[in-house]
Amino acid sequence: TLTATADDKSKTYGDENPALTISYTGFVNGDDETAITQPTASTTADAGSDAGTYAITLNGGAADNYTLVTVNGTLTIEKATLTTTADDKSKTYGEANPAFTITYAGFVNGDDETAVATEPTASTTADETSNVGVYDIVLSGGSANNYSLSTVNGTLIIEKATLTATADDK
Repeated sequence: TLTATADDKSKTYGDENPALTISYTGFVNGDDETAITQPTASTTADAGSDAGTYAITLNGGAADNYTLVTVNGTLTIEKATLTTTADDKSKTYGEANPAFTITYAGFVNGDDETAVATEPTASTTADETSNVGVYDIVLSGGSANNYSLSTVNGTLIIEKATLTATADDK
C-alpha cells in the first residue's frame, strides 16, 4: 500500500494559490515518485476565493506494484490586512465636531469599501466645549469577511476662535 497525501497549504486572500504538493508513505525497494504515475492535486479555490478552508483533492494516479490510497489536504485562505485610518480633522473652538471619515488601504481583488461589512466607529473625547488643543480620533470595531482590520487613529485639532473686542463709543 502506498499512501499519497495532499500537503496542507495556506495563503492570504488575494494571493495566487501556492504550489500544491504531495507526500508519499509506503515506498519499498528504494522506489520513489518516479516509480508511479502521480495523482494530480487540485482545489476549487483561486485568488478571488473568500477567506476560509478549501479541500485539496487528489485525482488519478497509478502504480503497478502498489495499491494507491489518496488522502485529501486543506488549503486555508487567511484574511488579508486592511489598514483603516481616521482622517485628520480640524475645527474652531466652540464649533461642533466635523463629520469623521475613514480612509482604507490594502484592498485586493478589485475590492472597495463595500467589502467592509461593518465600518469602524470614529470617536473623540473632544466636543464643542473642549479647549484648544490636539485630540485623538480613535477607531474601534468594524469587520470584513476577507480582511483583518488594522486601525490607525487620526487627530482632531481645535484652533482658537476669533474674538473681536470693540471699544464702546462714548
